[in-house]
Amino acid sequence: MTMASLESTQDMATNRPTSGKHYRRVLFSLWFVTLLLILLSLMSGSIHLSPSEVLNALMFNTPATTAHEVTWNLRLPRTLLALLVGFHFALSGLILQAVTRNPLADPSIVGISSGASLAIVIFLLLADYLNAVLFFNSPFNLSLTWLPFAALVGGALSTLFVVLLSLKTRLRPITLTLNGFAVGAITNAIVMWLVIVWGGGRTETTVLWLAGSLYARDFSHIMIVLPWTLIGVCIVPFLTSPMSILRFNEQQAQTMGVNVLAWRIACIAIAVVFAASAIAVSGPIGFVGLIVPHVAKLLVRGDIKKQFWVSALLGACLTLAADILARTIVSPIELPAGAITTLLGIPILLFLLQQQIGRRS
Repeated sequence: MTMASLESTQDMATNRPTSGKHYRRVLFSLWFVTLLLILLSLMSGSIHLSPSEVLNALMFNTPATTAHEVTWNLRLPRTLLALLVGFHFALSGLILQAVTRNPLADPSIVGISSGASLAIVIFLLLADYLNAVLFFNSPFNLSLTWLPFAALVGGALSTLFVVLLSLKTRLRPITLTLNGFAVGAITNAIVMWLVIVWGGGRTETTVLWLAGSLYARDFSHIMIVLPWTLIGVCIVPFLTSPMSILRFNEQQAQTMGVNVLAWRIACIAIAVVFAASAIAVSGPIGFVGLIVPHVAKLLVRGDIKKQFWVSALLGACLTLAADILARTIVSPIELPAGAITTLLGIPILLFLLQQQIGRRS
């Protein structure tokens, strides 16, 4: 019996479906935590606001005050963007782990993040060149709304390369992870070379973005990522049934009438869309897609449809909590949110790797 079939058999034995009552209780708790984190995010920063000041600002009771300006122009767009970005990374990780049957799969591990980052840096440098040199005093401008498309191309090509490198071992988790790290290291080196040599005035902001930061984000960034959120939410319900079957081994899925290759490609494509569109506005905030699906599976067992929405809320909460810590832990200096999630994710990744090595032995 192969490792994949053994794992799927163990999953069927231990992951009995969660009752509807427990699922509703989990969702209610997560919504409550989300609302608390939103309030805490609107209060936190170099200028501390009380809950009453935040509520008055949100209700337009104090339109000419500092609290109103800070809430609407700085913290509210940043808070909403953190929720959307976390939503994207978490669902991308859940999809990747399900369709590859790889508990180590994550946008930052399988190559999506590094490829998307390289494509975006090239796009920004190219945009600067075209706008400053070729189209100086011209109405032409490369809009930032094209960033997600650049990220999609880069993320897809990088992921494809990692998968091709791992085909000889049939996408074994450890091989996929090591190849992803290798491709990511090479890609990140190219990115840093481009930024240092050609970055010019963008160097500082680009380095901050590459670390995964929500600093200085506004409502325009939300409008960049929101259409991709809506597209993903509309498509995801059609993927849950095939994904439930893809979690079995390939032979079992084929006997159930599923075109394994076609659905696996479709699911990975949606995972790339989720991750790349988030990276376009926040940079690669690592390990959200690794951590969240495992927590979701502990809270809600068996039913992947339920795990989707639990993962979405958990991802939003984790990213927002990381951003709150990033801007308060050494205030007034701000850390990248990606630094916080990486500190959480590395120990979990090492633990999961040890589990995989133990199963292989």
